[in-house]
Amino acid sequence: MPEVVFDRIKQGKLADVIAAQIRGEIRNGSLSIGDRLPTERELIEQLGVSRATVREALMLLEADGFIQVRSGRHGGAYVTSPRIERLATILDVILAVEQTTTEQLLEARALMEPLAVRLASHRATDDDLKRIEASIARTEAHIDDPEIVAEEAARFHILVAESSHNGVISALTATTQQLIYSRAFEAFGTNTQATIKAHRLILDAIRARDPETAVRRMTRHVDAFRNVLDGGELPLLPADRR
Repeated sequence: MPEVVFDRIKQGKLADVIAAQIRGEIRNGSLSIGDRLPTERELIEQLGVSRATVREALMLLEADGFIQVRSGRHGGAYVTSPRIERLATILDVILAVEQTTTEQLLEARALMEPLAVRLASHRATDDDLKRIEASIARTEAHIDDPEIVAEEAARFHILVAESSHNGVISALTATTQQLIYSRAFEAFGTNTQATIKAHRLILDAIRARDPETAVRRMTRHVDAFRNVLDGGELPLLPADRR
């Protein structure tokens, strides 16, 4: 267990302040994924607060996905990586309060995904390419299953973003994809053959390390999806086959 000593709490809502302090230690690298936090008794002594306050702070951190509290012989609070789904849920609530429209989400996607595929064309590793290929192959193998088709259609874009090896773009793309997926699930399964062909053309451009073609194909593919939501039809193939 890392030697992390927390400051005694003096003001503010104690549980919130404690949770913020622990998040800060995770953010600055003093605590890493998989590290075990000090025991409940140690936290009480270090922080100078009650057991109830410590437990409330741990509940806040667990709810936000920063820790996992385990029971048993090797129990305790362990640092975990917050899941994208949690970020998407929080962002969805914020966007709902702000009355953000699906069109605004699509507008943001149209800006991010060409950038993601441009970077992927330069940075994608062999493992990245294999994961993208596997996603397309799974779509082909379950072409008559709308749920799997929709799931893999969204996953393809997340995998491309991950291949950019830019954590910000990857997280934002994954979040945006999940929000669009939740709001327009049926559109992801529209004209599966066209989607597969578009994905393969994009993957071909990434493999060829051809960012301009990759961007052009991704842009047309994203525009085609917006056309579906607007009531149009997804073209059988992107116009650019080069």
